[in-house]
Amino acid sequence: MGLTDLCTDIVARGEVTANDVLALRREVFGEITVTPEEVEALFRVDEGTERRVPEWRAFFLEAMTDWLVRQQEPSGYITQEQADWLVARIEADRRVRNGTELELVVRALELADEAPASLSAFGLSLVTRAVVENDGIISADEVERMRRLVFALAGPGRMAVTREEAGALFDLNDATRGRDNDPGWTDFFKRAVANAVTAAAGWAPPERAEALRRQAWLEAPEGDPVGLVGETLAETGRLTPARIRDALFGSDHAYQAEHVARHEREIASAAPVDREEACWLLDRIGRDGEFDVNERALIGFLREIAPGVDPALQPLVDRAAA
Repeated sequence: MGLTDLCTDIVARGEVTANDVLALRREVFGEITVTPEEVEALFRVDEGTERRVPEWRAFFLEAMTDWLVRQQEPSGYITQEQADWLVARIEADRRVRNGTELELVVRALELADEAPASLSAFGLSLVTRAVVENDGIISADEVERMRRLVFALAGPGRMAVTREEAGALFDLNDATRGRDNDPGWTDFFKRAVANAVTAAAGWAPPERAEALRRQAWLEAPEGDPVGLVGETLAETGRLTPARIRDALFGSDHAYQAEHVARHEREIASAAPVDREEACWLLDRIGRDGEFDVNERALIGFLREIAPGVDPALQPLVDRAAA
């Protein structure tokens, strides 16, 4: 029985058994790589069944992340086309499956080196929808999932929180005000929003085009790398990391130098809460005319960690202390 017939039979039964997962594994990973047709077939099984053994979730996520993250060129980069496809595929039936579809978005961002910012924003929107459309209460699991999303390696902030992500957290805080949310929500909210106005982005991989160029060089390097290193040793009598780098890649390090300089500028300007950031906080916290316990915790936390806070923020500090 081929993959198409196997998936059709599973959907007709409405159940995925352990034997089904074994059979699907043989079909999907029999040729090592996962194909777009197999990806679509697995989505149909996930959407078309109500009873699934735990092994299904592990297999589904493994196959999907292999296709999204590991099998593209270069490995580790999720393209905009892939991200758009995934968003459209999950939205197709307007039903979010937390255990598979939402977890797939989170895990892909955790495993990838780089992904479009739109994918992280979509993940946060899914968590918000799951909270609002279910019981309107933020659970411990949902707090942890949001933490994984905003600090994912491939997220737009590179281990830092972006303004857009912080805005989404404010929206969720407004929507769940007064509810019996998990206590971890307050701590996560204050730290994540504070991160957005005080932290610089972390390490960022080279852009996809640069990664492709490097991969092409490794597969077909110009000249003789071993010979170049040998010539350098003969000329200088000793090897250093810098000389090996120059021998292999040349002395033009403009890309790396610009990358380091940009990161240093971001670090220097990140920690103080400047006028623009203070005005943004004033707008966000005062947007609904309320001032809740989570926002008070945020202002108190900023006073503790920020080396400098613009005077424009003083009204919020005074209200938090009242």
